[in-house]
Order: sequence, then C-alpha cells, then structure tokens
Amino acid sequence: MLAQGLFEGLINGSILALIAMGIALVWGVMNILSFSQGEFLMLGMFVSYYMNKTLGLDPIIAMPISALILFILGWFIYKTIIAKALKGPQLSQRLITFALSMVLTNTVLMLFGAEFKTVSQVAITGSIDLGWLIIPKQKLVPLILSLIVAGSMFLFLTYTRTGKAVQATSMDRQAAGLVGIDTDRTYAFAFALASAVAGAAGCALTYYYYIYPSVGANFQLWGFIAVAMGGFGSITGAFLSGLIMGVADTLTGLYVNTAIKYIGVCVAFLITVTFKPKGIFGR
Repeated sequence: MLAQGLFEGLINGSILALIAMGIALVWGVMNILSFSQGEFLMLGMFVSYYMNKTLGLDPIIAMPISALILFILGWFIYKTIIAKALKGPQLSQRLITFALSMVLTNTVLMLFGAEFKTVSQVAITGSIDLGWLIIPKQKLVPLILSLIVAGSMFLFLTYTRTGKAVQATSMDRQAAGLVGIDTDRTYAFAFALASAVAGAAGCALTYYYYIYPSVGANFQLWGFIAVAMGGFGSITGAFLSGLIMGVADTLTGLYVNTAIKYIGVCVAFLITVTFKPKGIFGR
C-alpha cells in the first residue's frame, strides 16, 4: 500500500509541480502572481482533446504542439495585456492575471460547453504488475512526460544564453538592462515559457483526467501553496514542493480518510513554513 500510495502521489505531484514551476518563474522574473497558470493547463488539455478527436493524435504527440500554441498565446497576452499592466499600480499588476483567468475559463465554457470530456484514444494502455506495485501505464506516461518537461526547463534555464538572461533579469532587472539584456523581451519569454509548460502539463494530464473549463482551478490554488512552500521565485523549490504535496495528499487519503486528504497537504505546508518561513529554498 505504501509503494502504491507513493507512486500515485508522485503522479499527482508531478503535474502540480509543473504548474508551480510556471508560477515561480513568472513571480521570480516579473514579480507578479500568475493566477492564469491553471487556465493555461486547461487550454492545453482542450488542445490535446481536440487533436485526439479530429486528427487521432495521441497526447504524447500533441504535447509539443500544445506547448508551442500556448507559448505563442502567452507571448501575445504578455505583449497586449501584461506589459501595459506592469506600467500601472501594483494592485493592477496583481489582479490582471486573475481577470485573465476568468476570461479564459468563461470563453472556453461558452465555446465548448461545461460537459466533462476524456481523451478516448491513447497509444499506451494496460498496467505493469511488479507484485508489490501495480503501475497503470496511463498514469506512468504523464509522470515520465512531466519529468521530461521539468528536466528540459531546468537545463534550458541553466545552460542556454536565453535561460541565463531570464535568471539575470530575475536577480536584478536594472543591472540586466545595463549589460545589454532586453528585459521586456525576457519578461515576454518568461511568461510565454510558463504558459507553454502549463500547456504541456495539460496534455500529459489528459491521459487519465477529465477535461472541463474550470479544471485549472483545481491545480491553481495548490500551485500557489507549492510555490510558497518551496520559496517564492525558486523553481527547484516549486518542483520539489509539488511532489511533496502530491505524496502528502495521496498518503493522507490512503491511511486516514479520502474526505480529508487535503488536510495532509496543508499540514505539510504548515510544518515547512514553521521551520522555514521563507520556504524550502527561500532566501
């Protein structure tokens, strides 16, 4: 039971970790909270669903396409909305992505309805029975895909010129501008990258999760908690906290009661901030 619970927890936590990483990236670079990260995940799920329904594409194949679409959408939203809000008062900066999330959710609701949808054709099915652990392949695939996306994001930010520019801008925008970094372009890239990661997470999630317009709200709140738990602005902390929260959620439901499984997540968060008020990797 413990092994099964840990496996299920890592699956749930891996998706949550990707959402938290996007929120942490936007906060670290732009110093605004991305309330729309869950909605970008939802859009990624709808892209995966309709590509599967119309073209027969498996979510694995649809993932890079979804990430690209969400990257372009994120860039467009930054240039047309976010960039202008950044010139206004801080309250406007904080609330602009919240308003955006409402617009995205209700637009999808009007266009596609509120019915729950599922991806009916997936390439990988069945399960692997190890005796002490049963691994459903439809849940193993999202876990692997999420780890690949997270690893790629870490490598990109660490070793590429653009990634280093993003890190430099997050440390000190003025200093980054003085050494020739186009900070506005970096902001746009960071917001678009966070959107793309959420879109990829949405594709992975469609392997086993229902698709509906308000699905993003289920992950958005816990994504914020993961960011606070890991340390605001720390992508590594957000990723690790997402995994911890997923495991805490599943084990609480397994050993205590599924009706109060979220209490386990909140207890893990409270314990962390009690001993590390700024989060695991907070400074």
